[in-house]
Amino acid sequence: MQDKLRRSGHSALARLFISGFLALIFSLGAQAEMEVRASVDRQQLSMDETFTLILQANSIRFSDVPDISPLNQDFHVLNQQESSSTSIINGELSSSRKWTYTLAPKREGDLTIPALTMGKYQTRPLTVSVRPDLRATQRSNEQVFLESDITPRSGPVQAQLDYTVKIFTSVNFLDAALDPLEVENAVVESLGESRYSTQISGQDYQVIERRYAIFPQSSGELQIPALTLQARVEGYRRSMFDPGRQIYRRSQNHRVRIDPPAPAFSGQVWLPAKQLKLQEQWSQSPETVYVGDSLTRNITLRATGLLGSQLPALPEISLPGTKLYPDQAKIDKAVINGQLQGTRTESLAIIPTQAGELVLPEIRLPWWNTQTQKQEVAVLPERKIQVLASPDANIGKPTLENTIASPVQPLNNSAQTDANSPVRLSAGQQPYVLAALAISVLLNILLAARLLTKRTTTSATAVKLKETPSEAKQYKALSKALKQGDPAQWRPALIAWTQATFGRPLNLTELADKIPGTKASANAIESALYSKNTADATTQASALDSAIATWREQQKGSKKKTTQGLAELYPGQ
Repeated sequence: MQDKLRRSGHSALARLFISGFLALIFSLGAQAEMEVRASVDRQQLSMDETFTLILQANSIRFSDVPDISPLNQDFHVLNQQESSSTSIINGELSSSRKWTYTLAPKREGDLTIPALTMGKYQTRPLTVSVRPDLRATQRSNEQVFLESDITPRSGPVQAQLDYTVKIFTSVNFLDAALDPLEVENAVVESLGESRYSTQISGQDYQVIERRYAIFPQSSGELQIPALTLQARVEGYRRSMFDPGRQIYRRSQNHRVRIDPPAPAFSGQVWLPAKQLKLQEQWSQSPETVYVGDSLTRNITLRATGLLGSQLPALPEISLPGTKLYPDQAKIDKAVINGQLQGTRTESLAIIPTQAGELVLPEIRLPWWNTQTQKQEVAVLPERKIQVLASPDANIGKPTLENTIASPVQPLNNSAQTDANSPVRLSAGQQPYVLAALAISVLLNILLAARLLTKRTTTSATAVKLKETPSEAKQYKALSKALKQGDPAQWRPALIAWTQATFGRPLNLTELADKIPGTKASANAIESALYSKNTADATTQASALDSAIATWREQQKGSKKKTTQGLAELYPGQ
């Protein structure tokens, strides 16, 4: 009976866990804005070639099936596949559903893949160029030849140009080498290589296709040089002793007109891109934070059709009442669905030093859309953060309202008296009122005496050292950690010692306010740690250890000369 109950309990827990996990996935997926997009693996092909169309939704919660019936007007749908994926990277969940179609053109010319309906969403239209198969007459007798192309034939400076070179071979390569693509006054980035087969005049060819992104750096005419292929192929008579035949082939050269930045663009930095976005992430929720908390803001500038090195630095901000520690920008690039995407991520550590409202200003970045030939603006909205006083700030500190007795209230609130007439008390009320007044006067005298004693005591030294066995032990551990130079051990050792010394844990900023002579080294350690300069932080740790040791010796000396008096009004300071 117990085994059945145990198995039943385990089954219930398993079902609860699975349902909770699925709920988490769907709740996280629901936070992301649903997006659909279409892409192709190449935009130029001949009548005898096929290409791949990919439709993608950025969530596995997308349950609709794409309507591809508009494709039948200009394309044959030869094959289709469906897949989905889910991943969690740096705590961020992402998922997608993807449909892959193999298409063959029905006619020559510039063919449009129309906007396709995916549920209540639509993809953007795409264009592919289908050219007549001139190779059938020009290349029918060649076993190896090259073709190259570049699009667009004109464009603005610094905007991406797509260059493609194809190697066709109907024989096996024993070895081969193709010249690297080098273009004067331009930056060249490889977009990868693909291999497939095609047929020309009944002859089968293997195709090696290499794609490049070219970023012209000046306006005028850009020249794309011809590339040379050097290869050894199988001889006419196959033999293990045959060294093969050496062949040389060259691609076409190209000329492209590069225009200066568009006159209609009003931004300070020229940014021609296919798409550009500003996104932010926080190390913790920025809605409400406390004084002394550390939170990091990561802003990512992501552009399709630009390198990460082309993206500008974001404007610096000034936040009164905080300490700011910017990190070095991270610049990256990646090829996604055949498109080059550049990113620039800037991180800023923010430590509030006083309560109030922080206002992070709006960020606006104009850019030029190379697909619509219009200016657009990427916007990161203004953000407001409420900073609350640290919950530990007032521990052991009675407020003035809690210390001073409340004023005496009239005994009869309901009686209405004239403002100019004297208050008359009955014979029974007079003793109570006199007693209350005497107690109030006595309390005020005692309070004034204690405040005067506190002021006299604290004028000699800001903080008294409570030298107890616990304090001595924790100081020894703190001094050892600072001398060993291991930053990971400093914070727990500092918290333990300040808890034993002051009655509550202190951070570096608070410690600098408590102990004279530690402000410079404490601030330098905090700055060095946030900039990941461990060597500088270790040097400053030694200075901090010396300052604390000096303060302890001074406190021990002054303690011997101090006579016993009233207990401190604010213990722990």
